[in-house]
Amino acid sequence: MKKALVDLNPRWVGAGGEGIYDRDGNAVPERHGVGIAFDCPCGCGLRGYVDFENPLDGGPPKVIPGHPCWKREGETFETLTLSPSILRKEPRGCGWHGFLRDGHFEGV
Repeated sequence: MKKALVDLNPRWVGAGGEGIYDRDGNAVPERHGVGIAFDCPCGCGLRGYVDFENPLDGGPPKVIPGHPCWKREGETFETLTLSPSILRKEPRGCGWHGFLRDGHFEGV
């Protein structure tokens, strides 16, 4: 069964901005659309988050060691497609596995 992203409380995730500094004390510029947060499509009540390898603002990906990035196509919640698949693995995930294509989640 497909679930629309727009029905799962999606939010574009930013980074940096006023009052944010790197470990060397340099101000970190504000970023927009480095990833997306959403309610899990399985209905477990947990929030999901994915980083984009190609953020909406055109800047570099927000690199977190050991954390994957997804290729983004589309610029709205209704048109967003991510690859590869998303796996909400434990300990913080519920085990849901599937795809986001054209703004709809579909489990495998």
